[in-house]
Amino acid sequence: MSWDPGVGERDTVDRILAEWAVQRPDLDFSPVGIVTRLERARTYIAAGLSEVFSRYGLSAADFQVVVNLRRAGSPYRLPQARLMKALTLTSGTVSVRIERLVKLGIVTREPDPADARGQLVQLTSRGLQLFNDIAPVHLANEDRLLSALGPADRRHLADLLRRLLAAYEDPVIDLSEPLGLWLEPAHLARARRVAVGLPDVPGLLVADVTPGGPAAEAGVSRGDLLVTAGGVPARSEADVRAALAAAAGGTALQLRFLRGETEFRVGLSTVR
Repeated sequence: MSWDPGVGERDTVDRILAEWAVQRPDLDFSPVGIVTRLERARTYIAAGLSEVFSRYGLSAADFQVVVNLRRAGSPYRLPQARLMKALTLTSGTVSVRIERLVKLGIVTREPDPADARGQLVQLTSRGLQLFNDIAPVHLANEDRLLSALGPADRRHLADLLRRLLAAYEDPVIDLSEPLGLWLEPAHLARARRVAVGLPDVPGLLVADVTPGGPAAEAGVSRGDLLVTAGGVPARSEADVRAALAAAAGGTALQLRFLRGETEFRVGLSTVR
């Protein structure tokens, strides 16, 4: 597969893709253009963020604890288990991080009266002042790190990243209203189809169907793959929601499915 980034900036990933286009033109390396750029951009951004936090004797990880406590609102206190979940850390890792902040006088930790085995973590007055000092500098720094993108570009990138992240964060898309469907994200759907020997087709897998609902009445079943909604490829919840909005005037929403390798189409009314 040849690679041509077109007119505009070129980066190190363009060189990688161009080299692979010569070495293995039979393979599609286009996902590398996104995944590698995300990884490399994250590296540059993380380094830029750390420069600010280090001025205050903190790491980016330390600041995330402070941020979560401040965002909780007065009295800026959270159960340690909730902090662990918010930071996606193990119990041991979050304990080490909190202990460091306790020693710095930024947070306190005490037994949770509502949970005999739990701990409550709270910002101290020093921790609150530290947040007030860092936050404006940190936000200005984030803005600086995104200087290559104007407001419209930032909104567009945020929309795309939201769509991608939502697919990882929520394993089930709830479209019980108005379609009577629960769907699995496209990356899970593709993996499940390949695992049972079906063709690797992008789409949203039907995880469940509401008995008596529009989808059930139209003959849709668990395991069917939603391929298009309103004539548009269905790769995310946003795609289906957009198709639903377009059909809100009372027209039936046209959906195309695969059952195994057999295609079928249904038109579902969004008015009940």
